[in-house]
Amino acid sequence: MQSKYQQKLKREESVRIKKQVEEARIQQMKAVQRQKSNKLEEKKRLQENLRREAFREHQQYKTAEFLSRLDTESPDRSTCQKALHDPQSSTWARSWAYKDSLKEEENKKLQKMKEEQRQKSELLEFNRQQQEEERTKTHQAEHKRVNNAFLDRLQGKSQPGGFEHFGGHWNMNSGNSWDV
Repeated sequence: MQSKYQQKLKREESVRIKKQVEEARIQQMKAVQRQKSNKLEEKKRLQENLRREAFREHQQYKTAEFLSRLDTESPDRSTCQKALHDPQSSTWARSWAYKDSLKEEENKKLQKMKEEQRQKSELLEFNRQQQEEERTKTHQAEHKRVNNAFLDRLQGKSQPGGFEHFGGHWNMNSGNSWDV
């Protein structure tokens, strides 16, 4: 009976170790995915910054080119300068502003989806932890029940045969205790 109990303990220990290994593997995979996501986000941010910088340089070059052309061609510079500062005069600038606003809106949606995904992930992790705690409590209760049953059987065998057991004797005055 004791070897069966030891085998059961060994099995429980191996199951516990397997769970720990699996949990460690899952945590490692999550860390790798988080790292990949962060790298991708950083790459996108850098590309966006490069695109904006290239656009800004291109816009400055074209504006300077246009102004130099206006200075040499146009006799009435004051009307041209007013047209340059009017935001409605540049369809191209409005188009870029619209595209930028769309990109910004898309980025906001992406951030919102990421936040929702993170919250779902946290909720799933919390639920998994609760289930694991419940399994542990159930396992401990079962373990306690088995131990108590074992002790009850052990106690039942020692009483009819005499008061001595394992080098001690049964103390009748102090309830259910052993004097050694």
